[in-house]
Amino acid sequence: MRLLGCISLSLAAGLIGCDQRDSQAPAPAPVQAPAEPGAAASAAQAPSLMDYPNSPAVYTKGVAIQPNIPYNSGGVITAYRVSPPLPPGLNLDPGSGTISGTPTAVAPAAAYTVTASNSAGSITVALNLTVNEPAPTTRPVVTLDPMVTATMTGLAASTQNQGPGVTYVWSVAGGSITSGQGTPAITFTAGEPGPLSVSVTLSNSGGSISGTTDATVVPAPDSTLSLPDAVAAQDGTKWASVPEQPGMTYQWTIIPGTSSATITSGQGTSRIVFLAGSNPGNFQIQVKVQNQAGVHLSNSGTVEVK
Repeated sequence: MRLLGCISLSLAAGLIGCDQRDSQAPAPAPVQAPAEPGAAASAAQAPSLMDYPNSPAVYTKGVAIQPNIPYNSGGVITAYRVSPPLPPGLNLDPGSGTISGTPTAVAPAAAYTVTASNSAGSITVALNLTVNEPAPTTRPVVTLDPMVTATMTGLAASTQNQGPGVTYVWSVAGGSITSGQGTPAITFTAGEPGPLSVSVTLSNSGGSISGTTDATVVPAPDSTLSLPDAVAAQDGTKWASVPEQPGMTYQWTIIPGTSSATITSGQGTSRIVFLAGSNPGNFQIQVKVQNQAGVHLSNSGTVEVK
């Protein structure tokens, strides 16, 4: 803005004069624009909420995990840290808080404290993680004799050893376990004749799988021998026998002494007929009875020839 000032006056000349000079007024101070609402407040606000969508989380050793990305509200989080360290193979991104990786070791269930912070403060959350072994996938094969003898002890069943970290739980239907529970091999006592089923369940921290083998319990052989104490020389009407049992085989033998005899019929059955020798004296009759499990019993008796 320009101002005019009169600085001289000449009356003699009959003139009134005015010498005009510029005078500059001081410039006004600049006006600063108002700040955006909340612009400074956000950076200065501490985080108010932070958590992970997958917690508790159960992972499998050797299998890459789906990234676990945290969510939060409040101030912008600028840094993340975790204590204690995550299981081997898992990582926490210090900028985003994302947990990723492939676990390389088994880790029991535990809480890991994640701290999220910015310049105004911090917040913590407990992240619960477990790393399990891969579940067994090979179905166990139970090795067992297809036929076992009733009431026999010390019978064996086994399965393949699946290595450390695996437990073995056995069950026997038609018998009773006597030793080895919790290991890859057991001994057991068979029950009465009939079906037998032996099962094992393999378990580790990741899961379980079972296998079963069936067998048959067969009767024990009975070699109770019936025969005459004495026979007449050349008598061919006498017989010897043991109880007849299904599935048994019978093997008869004449063992000569001071006399002898000849089997005339029944070899391979539970009853034979024999012909006594002509000389007085004695001989033995022996029998071996064997069941389908391969268990046998033998017995013998002496016959006098008069």
